[in-house]
Amino acid sequence: MSVAVVWLRRNLRLDDQAALSAALRYADAVVPVFVLDDFYLTEDFSPPRLAVLAESLKELSANLEKKGSRLVIRKGPPADALAALCRETGAGAVFAHADHEPHAKKRDAAAAKALGTIGTRLHLVEDLHLVPTGSLATEAGRPFLVYTPFSRRWLERDKEPPLAEPARVPTPDTVLAPAFPSIPLATPRGFREKGAPENPRGGSREARRLWDAFRAEALTHYAAERDRPDLPGTSRLSPHLRFGTIGVRRLFSEARAAWKEADAAGRRSVETFVKELAWREFYAAVLESLPRAASENVRPEFDRFPWAEGEEEARLFTAWAEGRTGYPIVDAGMRQLLREGWMHNRVRMIVASFLTKDLLVDWRKGEVFFRRHLADGDVASNAGGWQWSAGSGTDAQPFFRIFNPVLQGLKFDPRGDYVRRWIPELSGLKGARPAEIHAPWTLSAPPPDYPAPLVDHAAARARALAAFASIRS
Repeated sequence: MSVAVVWLRRNLRLDDQAALSAALRYADAVVPVFVLDDFYLTEDFSPPRLAVLAESLKELSANLEKKGSRLVIRKGPPADALAALCRETGAGAVFAHADHEPHAKKRDAAAAKALGTIGTRLHLVEDLHLVPTGSLATEAGRPFLVYTPFSRRWLERDKEPPLAEPARVPTPDTVLAPAFPSIPLATPRGFREKGAPENPRGGSREARRLWDAFRAEALTHYAAERDRPDLPGTSRLSPHLRFGTIGVRRLFSEARAAWKEADAAGRRSVETFVKELAWREFYAAVLESLPRAASENVRPEFDRFPWAEGEEEARLFTAWAEGRTGYPIVDAGMRQLLREGWMHNRVRMIVASFLTKDLLVDWRKGEVFFRRHLADGDVASNAGGWQWSAGSGTDAQPFFRIFNPVLQGLKFDPRGDYVRRWIPELSGLKGARPAEIHAPWTLSAPPPDYPAPLVDHAAARARALAAFASIRS
């Protein structure tokens, strides 16, 4: 009987699962395994993300048992753990998804080398994206570094349909035996993390519930409502795309089916949603071609940028991180993040602009803070979004385009409902106009328990433009 190992990482599902499907075609029996990598408990530590991961693995384990299989949990380093598992089971191959992140590439290279020494091959199959990272190039043969031409080429490419869930996952009897070594899911310290107080739930069932509700209620209104944090206009699927509890091929296929049934406005909304999937794949492609984009300025002139330093920088950053800047839309976003492990995408852009341009704090501090507190925390999208906001990235927002937090609040939270929800100090402003809710210091009697603005936006904007002019010259 031929045996293959399925190395599960960011594809924690049975439906539309390319690595599992490839392994089942290759071998008579498979051994699903998740390897605990210390990197995610130290350098990339995030309690909200670990909480989603633990719940997703628990559900996946139960689903595998229903299919006649078992999820094996082993301790890393992955290279050593996989080689040992292959020796124990006689597996002739290991199947996993290809991954574009810098740590993942080093991890996979080490695993391939270790497996090669025992005559076992690591097969990496495409599963995270609709179009493989690195497969699109300009006419000159270079990677795309600007979203618009990338998206045009991306939309032209054929997309694979979703894969059917296997009826059964045959697994060797020796692996199914209780004595076969596997770490109980309740044992690892990281899997006991609680996450944020209202952390997103993990697992394929929750991903499916969110997607079905979004398709039924918001997909055909997405273009008009996606920038409104006061409305339930987004899918909230980002943690599930991070861990692959739902397949991106499934999302694309069902979005395309919804497009066929929609009216003209609905079709535009579906197209807008699909372009957001393209943004995700654009940032992944950038990271594939420029691994340094995860932690270094893509535009080298920003290496000379006069970011705030010392005690002043620490004071400004702490106020921002705690949601105590005195600008309601900024503070509401930060408090949502701390409470839910998630933040609305439009608000992510607003708070990032405020940190980097109003406060002149290095974008890397914000990126690390987000990655620690977000339940999604996708490396490529997080770093790409922060560099876009700071002006230091490949396809960045021009530095001189500095969001006015009051105007942004009025535009995207026009009644002040989002601010009232997340800032209890302002929730009692019954008769206040929206302009006063988003600028409470203008009230005749400002709320005594809400801070005054940390900086004057007009003065901060002038200071940021002067700082940008200094690196351009």
